[in-house]
Amino acid sequence: MNKTKIEIDLADFPGELHCFLDGANVFDSSSSSSAKVLYSDLGYYIKISAKGRLREEAEFTRLFDKRGLGVSVEAYLSGDKDYLVTKSAKGEDCLAYLEEPEKLCEVLAKTMRDLHSCPIEGMPFSPRVQDYVDVAKGTAEGEYQEYVLMDRFPIASKEEAWQIIQENMHKLKWDTLIHGDFCLPNVMLDHWKFSCFIDFNLAGVGDKHIDIYWVLWSLKYNLKTDKYTDLFLDLYGRENFDMEMLRVIAAFEAWG
Repeated sequence: MNKTKIEIDLADFPGELHCFLDGANVFDSSSSSSAKVLYSDLGYYIKISAKGRLREEAEFTRLFDKRGLGVSVEAYLSGDKDYLVTKSAKGEDCLAYLEEPEKLCEVLAKTMRDLHSCPIEGMPFSPRVQDYVDVAKGTAEGEYQEYVLMDRFPIASKEEAWQIIQENMHKLKWDTLIHGDFCLPNVMLDHWKFSCFIDFNLAGVGDKHIDIYWVLWSLKYNLKTDKYTDLFLDLYGRENFDMEMLRVIAAFEAWG
C-alpha cells in the first residue's frame, strides 16, 4: 500500500480524532477518488468521505472483525464529513507477495474458500446486490467500463453485455458471504498467513462469482499476465463455481 508523508493541521479534524493523530507521522494512503485515506504511525487508518458514505462500511467492518476477518473500528463520526478510524492491520497486503505468484494463488484460494464457507446468518446483503438489480432494470447510472473486462471472458460490445445481463440475471445466487472487492490490496497477509481483509464497503451476502472474478482481474492486473487464472481456479475448486457465470459478472461490472 503506497504511503506519502504529509503535514496536517489537527484543527482540520474533529476533536474526537486528535488522539489518533496528535504527535504522529501521517501519510496519505488514498487509492480512490471517492475517499481519502490517512495512515497514522500510531497504528491507525483514518478514512474520510462524504457525509453518510462510510456508515455501512463501518457496520460491515465491525461484523467482519467479530468473525476474526477484519480490523477493529476505533471510531466512526458523521458530521459535515464521514470519518472511519480502524486499527492498522497486521502484515502487508498481497502486493508485497508478487514475487511468488504460485504461492500467492494458493493462499488467496484458501482464503476465499474459507470466506465463502462462513455462515451468513446475521450478515446484511452486499451493496452489490442492489447495484446488480439496478443494472438489470436499466436504472443504474455510470458509463460502460471496458477496462474491467478480461480476454478470458470476452464481451465484444456494450450491446452484448446488456444481452448477457438480461439473459442471466436470474442465475445469480445471493447465498454466500463475500468481500465484494476481493482484490490483492484488500487482503492482508502476515508472513504468508492470512491476517485479515480491509475495505468492507461492498461486503456482505452476495454471489461468490463476484469475488472470484475480481481476484482473477486483480491477479492479471498486478502480475501483468493471465497465466495464473487457471491455477487459481484449480486451487479454489472448479466444482465450486460456474465458469459461465464469470462472464456474466464481467458484463455486470462493465456496466458499472
